[in-house]
Amino acid sequence: MLVTKQFRMSAVLASIVLCFFTVAQNLVYATHRISNLDRYVAPNGDDRNDGSRQHPWATLRQASENVKPGYVVHVQPGIYSAAVSTSISGAAAARIRFVSEVKWGAVIRTAGAAAAWTNDADFVDIVGFDISGDGYLGLFNRGSNVRIIANHVHDVAANGCTGNGGAGILNGKYSAGDNDVIGNVVHNIGENNKSCARVHGIYHSNLRGRIVNNISYGNEGYGIHLWHAADQVIIANNLVFNNRHGGILVGAGDSPYNGEASHPVDHVAVVNNIVIYNQNRYGVEELGVVGSSNQYMNNLVYRNHIADWKLLKGLQSGNISEDPHFLDYRPDGNGNYRLPAGSPAVGRGTALSAPKVDIDGHARPPGGYDIGPYQTGTSSAPLWPPEPCLPDCTD
Repeated sequence: MLVTKQFRMSAVLASIVLCFFTVAQNLVYATHRISNLDRYVAPNGDDRNDGSRQHPWATLRQASENVKPGYVVHVQPGIYSAAVSTSISGAAAARIRFVSEVKWGAVIRTAGAAAAWTNDADFVDIVGFDISGDGYLGLFNRGSNVRIIANHVHDVAANGCTGNGGAGILNGKYSAGDNDVIGNVVHNIGENNKSCARVHGIYHSNLRGRIVNNISYGNEGYGIHLWHAADQVIIANNLVFNNRHGGILVGAGDSPYNGEASHPVDHVAVVNNIVIYNQNRYGVEELGVVGSSNQYMNNLVYRNHIADWKLLKGLQSGNISEDPHFLDYRPDGNGNYRLPAGSPAVGRGTALSAPKVDIDGHARPPGGYDIGPYQTGTSSAPLWPPEPCLPDCTD
C-alpha cells in the first residue's frame, strides 16, 4: 500500500515537472516566434502553416493578413495567380517588406482583377516581383511612404482607353505622399499599336516622392506621367523610350483641385533621364497647371515625334540632344541599354536630386554621374536583394 502511494505521488510529481517543462518549452518557442520577423511564402506551402522557412504559407494573402511592423515576407519563385491586397501598415523605423527571393522569380499573374496588386498600407516595400494581369492596373498603391522597387510590371491589358485609364505602376491616392518608384522595368501597358493619353507606364498623382532608375517603354500612353495632386516630385536617371503617346509628362489637372491656378505642379526636378524615340507627342512635356520652379537638368532627349521639348514655364540647364549610342538599342526592349565609354551620356549627369546608386544598386562615383539608369564602370553582378536603405545607401 505504501509503495502504491509513493508511486502515485512520484507519478503526480513527474506529471507536474513534465507539465512545467512543456509550458517552459512553449514559452521559449513563443518568445522565439515573436522575435523572428521573417515569414515565408512558397508555391508548395500551406496557409495552415506558421509561415516559417520550414513551414511556409502558400499565398501572399495569408502573409498580408499576418504581418506586423518590421516583418519581411520572403516569397519563393513560382506563379501566384490570386490578386494581392496589402492593408497592414509598417512604421518609419519598422517597414513591412514583401521581397521576391529571386528577382522576378515570384510571378503574379491575375485574371478578372482590376489590379494585380493593390496596396492600402503605409511604410511598405514591394520588391522584385514579376507582375501582369488582364485588368487595367499592375501595381496600385494608395498608401504613403511606400517603396516600389525593382519589379517587372508588364503586359497589363487596360483595354479600351476608358475613363478608368490604366498604368503599370500607379501612386493613386491624391492625399497620400512620399512614395518612391525605384529601379522597375515597366512595359507593354495597354493595347498593342495604339496610342492613349490615359494608359501609362508609371503614373504619379500625389505629393513628393521619387521616380528614379526605372526603364519604361512600349506603353500605350506616356512612359512617366505626373497629374492630379503631384507636386515636389523627383524624376531622375530613368530610361523612357518608344512609348506610344509621349515620354515624360509633368502636369496637374482634374481632381482634386480641378485645374485651380493655386494648385500647380511645382518644384519638380527632372534630371539625368534618357528620353528617346517616343511617339505621337513630345519627349518631355509640361501640360495643365504648372508652376515656375520646375527644373529640367542634364537630360538626354533625342528624336521624339513632334519635338523633344514642350515646356510652359520650366527651367532648363545642361540638357543634350544626341544619340546615346547604347550598346544595342532595340525598340522592343530586347536590347542592351548600357552606355559605351564614348557615349555623350557618360559623366554628363548631375548629382543634384539624383540617386546615389544605379538600377543594379552600384554606387555612382562623386562627380561622375552618368545620364540614365546604368552607371558605366560597374562590372560586378547586380545586388540582390537590394539593401533596405535603397536608394539612400551611403556606403
